[in-house]
Amino acid sequence: MRPKSIVMFERLFLASLALSVVNFFVSYDAAMEELARQPGVAKLGIGDGLLIATMTIGTAIYLLLWFLIARKASNVAKWVLVVFVAIGAVSFLAALTSARFDAAMMLALVLYALEIAAVAFLFKEDAKAWLKGEWDADPAAFD
Repeated sequence: MRPKSIVMFERLFLASLALSVVNFFVSYDAAMEELARQPGVAKLGIGDGLLIATMTIGTAIYLLLWFLIARKASNVAKWVLVVFVAIGAVSFLAALTSARFDAAMMLALVLYALEIAAVAFLFKEDAKAWLKGEWDADPAAFD
């Protein structure tokens, strides 16, 4: 049986991942318009394929990190995720100052809050024990 903190991490993190997919669809047109304004992108002929590939690869990496942390108790994956979430949060804060506050920005705010909350659960004592391989399930849980 997994610790409560790992279960909460899993729920919050998967909710943030689902919300990021929703946000991708909500902000897709705006992202395409932004890509179209970039002169180098037009020369390369990169379009919606780049956006879709980036989202797919990013989601796959986050799913792999979720699996390694929540199911395989990987402490290395925890720290990789911490770095990714920190970079994303800093980037998002920078974007807040220059972007308009629309539905996509509101969804991004909620999804980063979920990610940060999820990562915070990885620093609780039961989660630390789980990730170090020191977690012993309560025998009463199996009665």
